[in-house]
Amino acid sequence: MPDATLDTNMLRISRIFDASPERVFDAWARQDQFAQWMCPPGVEITLCEIDVRPGGAWRIAGRHSGDKVFASSGKYLEVKRPERLVFTWAHHSDGDFATPRGHETTVRIELRAVGKKTELTLLHGPFLDAPSFENHRAGWEGSFDKLFAFLGRTA
Repeated sequence: MPDATLDTNMLRISRIFDASPERVFDAWARQDQFAQWMCPPGVEITLCEIDVRPGGAWRIAGRHSGDKVFASSGKYLEVKRPERLVFTWAHHSDGDFATPRGHETTVRIELRAVGKKTELTLLHGPFLDAPSFENHRAGWEGSFDKLFAFLGRTA
């Protein structure tokens, strides 16, 4: 059962995936794979660029429910295959990369082998308020549902 808690505005979610840590890491680190599962159902990614290395940048853009656009970006701070990814995260206003980035948070992904499966723990924050925390919680839960299905299809 997924675990999501609010602790000093930090989101923590743990999930078990039926795949090796290397396979789960690749789903985060390979652009062609990342674009297939990132973002919850109902969100279409129209741009995905990731450069997974310390100092490398990432950015995604797309649409919610067909018409509301978004743009998010950040930089990779730590890359330790297949154990950890740490990167910054911020949204651009009006879904336009030319606009300033909003409040920046940090995403930390930890992968740990559990037999032939992988426990993924996500820490994301700190968030400015409960609505932002809740929006990101729902987004990650939906994304992880898609990641679970993706890893099942590509095993």
